[in-house]
Amino acid sequence: MMLKELDIRWLPNGNRCVFSVKFSDKEGYIHFFPFAISRGLRYNVREARQRGIQPCDEKGNPIDHVYPVGIDAFTKYNGMEVIL
Repeated sequence: MMLKELDIRWLPNGNRCVFSVKFSDKEGYIHFFPFAISRGLRYNVREARQRGIQPCDEKGNPIDHVYPVGIDAFTKYNGMEVIL
């Protein structure tokens, strides 16, 4: 369910789909973004099993760079635990 929601980038009203996410990177650091949007990466994300996550403000305006996140690295999505 989480991966399907990550593929939604725009809502029907024209606003970006903003969510909160918590994940660990390959060095083991935990990142938490209270507001983030889904972005594309420069390669096939389905084959690489990754998604592009970019932190933003509450209105959907990007703040930082895009983080490539492996789908197994997600721990929370919109406050709910992600179970693999």
